[in-house]
Amino acid sequence: MKSRRLMSVCGRSCLSGASLIVALTSFASALSALRWQRAAEPCVWISNPLGTGEWGSVAWNVLLTVVLGFAAAAVLMRDPPGRLTRGVCFGLIALAVRSVFDAVVFFRVVAREEIVSSLPVPLSLGVLAVLLADVFLLRRASPSGRKRNWITTLLTITGMGIGQVLMIALHVLTFGSTDYRRDADVAVVLGAQVRSDGSVSLALSDRLDTAAELFREGRVRFVLVSGATGVEGINEATAMRGYLIEAGLPADRLLVDPDGVNTLATARNARRLMAEHRLKSALVVSHYFHLARCKLLFEEQGVAAVTVPARMSRRLMLEQYYFARECVGYLWYAMTRPLRPVSL
Repeated sequence: MKSRRLMSVCGRSCLSGASLIVALTSFASALSALRWQRAAEPCVWISNPLGTGEWGSVAWNVLLTVVLGFAAAAVLMRDPPGRLTRGVCFGLIALAVRSVFDAVVFFRVVAREEIVSSLPVPLSLGVLAVLLADVFLLRRASPSGRKRNWITTLLTITGMGIGQVLMIALHVLTFGSTDYRRDADVAVVLGAQVRSDGSVSLALSDRLDTAAELFREGRVRFVLVSGATGVEGINEATAMRGYLIEAGLPADRLLVDPDGVNTLATARNARRLMAEHRLKSALVVSHYFHLARCKLLFEEQGVAAVTVPARMSRRLMLEQYYFARECVGYLWYAMTRPLRPVSL
């Protein structure tokens, strides 16, 4: 019986953490929309049915914050108030219906080959599972007992952390696995390591080859390469430009950002360069684990961009590390974006 109680504590805590991280990032999105005076999509989202304006975005993000925030608290309570339970369950069911709609839209556009996904499972299904599990547990009293000891407290904290990590990781994985390529003005390629002899690394060549493919397909008219000078003393963007010229792309169709020291700098510089060349839309090219953060930061800069994962010629040696790092980076940028100055 004791082990059953502990398992229940773990399960409820994990679910609470998954709900809480959506609530917190949605709150950050609401603050961002107010500051930017334009729409800000939820970071781990259920699509917004309230319109694309500022106040529709604020209202939707606040609704997600309230419903999922109360759900995160209520599933951990022994005896949540009846009115609270009924109200939260109603909100969760409404969000679950919206998640089903999102999943249907995803499968429809995949079937039409408007997008391609190497992992054709939308985040909407993961969100739907969390919402339905919340409703189920809110209808059942917690067996964890009224008194908490250090074991249950530790399990609660650990379980909530695991739930948050799993939700962010699911978002990074499902979003990055989807290729949203379409016609646009420019492909923006984010830099990676350049070797001391000036040759590009495997990771960077995969990104550049994907951008060259987009150019040859006629998807874009320009390619913008962005990078900085690493410890090797060679500027990534310069090496990237040389690689694409050798690959047959015309030099006058290549734009260079030599100051892309990080993803945020690349997004800001891309906005400036695109404005200078009167370019309106972009395809952002990087590895799958990087794209959720790219989308977040390009949206922050007001750039109309969709993402295209680089075709990997082989798995990266430190891929698991990069994936974990991007999950942390995505969460950090998602939570702090209302605090960053945005020049539009």
